Amino acid sequence: MDDIQQRWLCALSAPMAAINTGASYDDPAFCNDRYIDLKDSWGIDDRGQLFDMLERMTDDGHAKHLSAAYLAWQRCLPSEWQALLEDLTPRERILHEFASRTFGSCGPGGILSWDYGRMGFLLRCAVRNQWIDLDESNWLHSRLALRAQFHYGSWMAYFDGFVVGRTFWSCLSASDDELARELDRQGANALNVRIARGLAENIPQFLADLPWHMEIDLPPRPASLKEFDWS
Repeated sequence: MDDIQQRWLCALSAPMAAINTGASYDDPAFCNDRYIDLKDSWGIDDRGQLFDMLERMTDDGHAKHLSAAYLAWQRCLPSEWQALLEDLTPRERILHEFASRTFGSCGPGGILSWDYGRMGFLLRCAVRNQWIDLDESNWLHSRLALRAQFHYGSWMAYFDGFVVGRTFWSCLSASDDELARELDRQGANALNVRIARGLAENIPQFLADLPWHMEIDLPPRPASLKEFDWS
């Protein structure tokens, strides 16, 4: 895998670099810190816990909560959509309406990039912490890349999906009565603003030679990951 492809893989977690001051957009080990503490924020303190998180969150993460809503918005005629909304619980109705408003930004991929981007971040941190080596990270990253390129049509849609996903995640604890208002307020959320500014300042130059549909040379699965059954 050449340097350009390596940078492409790092770009999957670019929103996390925008959040974290001092992080690099293209360092496979994320930043220059000697060690990145993931125990308090993620409950991860070793290789095994990292793999457990990857298997759980990549294909069964937060995106599953909105996947039906995004799919319905694509398939329903206007009259069918209104009929669907009327049959939903108040909370599900709000989430379906949220999906309909954000579909134009993130497309059919919905908020999958919120899960993919964070898993890419964890892989880069794991390289820094020496839980995995670069070959292992590249192989695992390549599986994220295949998923991302399948579900999204551009970097912009992918990054928008990440921010929309973070908006949804930030409101998970909101009551049914508060949910709609909290979702609307997230555009002014400090971290969402930091992501938007960081990407706006850095991504145009960073992505200049990284087309979304770049063909990634898929590396062979390292023998050390033979027990990691991940397509």
